[in-house]
Parts: sequence; structure tokens; C-alpha cells
Amino acid sequence: MKIKESNRLINLCEYEDSLYLQGYELIAGVDEAGRGALAGPIVAAAVILRRDKIFIEGINDSKKLTSKKRKELFNIIINNCICYSISKICSKKIDEISLGKANISVFKKAIDNLRITPQIVLTDALPVSNRMQVFPIINGDELSVSIAAASIIAKVTRDEIMEKFGLIYRDYGFMENKGYGTKNHFACLGNHGPCPIHRLSFNGVVGKQESIFK
Repeated sequence: MKIKESNRLINLCEYEDSLYLQGYELIAGVDEAGRGALAGPIVAAAVILRRDKIFIEGINDSKKLTSKKRKELFNIIINNCICYSISKICSKKIDEISLGKANISVFKKAIDNLRITPQIVLTDALPVSNRMQVFPIINGDELSVSIAAASIIAKVTRDEIMEKFGLIYRDYGFMENKGYGTKNHFACLGNHGPCPIHRLSFNGVVGKQESIFK
């Protein structure tokens, strides 16, 4: 491992190392994927890494990784963690309760579904009220290895869900855009209108999609 990568990982594990020194052993990281998408679910993941396995070469915020690297790290993480869980909330429910409430709900579900109860939870910015101590970190997926690991699990899981939807709803490019608001996705909405997994409460999903790019 190169010195630059080693130093990056040391910094990424700083929150966890500090908590280990304070006596915490079961530290969960939580993050989501799909919050800003126009279609499909929000997927959240929670993960408790093993203390002797937190130094994972290449791990990073999922948005900074290629699809291939995310999948490689996904397998490493789930095969070497204490436990992990995945939760999701569908587009219809997001429309019903609002994006903010949906985001909090899916975070809580991911935490509650962990097989082992953590002593403390690190979240990517979102302050979630729960029965255990929760510590939100702004840009947490760039600063905490536990949150970065959760972001990878959530992203890989959601991408696979959207690829399956892409085989069902073939007119929207879900295999490529994963439900996010690309120019091509808005063009598809303009041509075909929304499909059953679109979030109708989001700007541009219903109406004049092309106006967003003016």
C-alpha cells in the first residue's frame, strides 16, 4: 500500500479510532443512496465494521468510486463486518410523507434492522432520533470509514434495484441514469411521461421537463 493511500485511510478512520479509545466497540455507520433521484427507492444501509478490519484499502465515499470498485468493496465489507442491514422506501411512500421524513424513516429502519445493537451510530449529516447515541457528521461519507462503508452498500444495492427496473421500464434509461435527473432522463419523461416508480412530487417529473435546462 502506498504511503498516500495509507495516510488517507488513517484520516478516514479517525472518528472510529477516537471512539474505540473512549471504550466504544460496536460503532455503526449509516448512509443512503437515491435521495436526489427522480425515480426508484431511497436505500439506506447500516454497518458495524470489525475493529481489526476497518483499514480497507480503496474504501471511500461511494460517489468517488467506479461501479466496478464499489462492487469489489461491497463484497469485502459484507464478508468482513460484524453485521449490516439494508432498508428501502419506495417512491410512492416518498411522495406521501415527503423526502425529509422518508430519509429519516429509512435511516431508522436500517439501524433497527441490525442483528447486533450498536453502542453509537455515525450518520452522514442526518440527526436521527433513536434509542442509542447518534452522532451526525457533515460529509460523513468522506470522513468516516463506517459511513463510507454504508454508502457503498447502499449505492451498490440501489444500483442493482434500478438496473432491474430498467428491464421493466425500458423507456427511461434506468440502466444508465439509475433514476437520477440526467438530461436524457428528462427527455424520456417529456416523451413518455412518468412511470410507476417515478416520484411525482419532485420538480420536473410531471409537466415541462425541458424547462429545467433553460
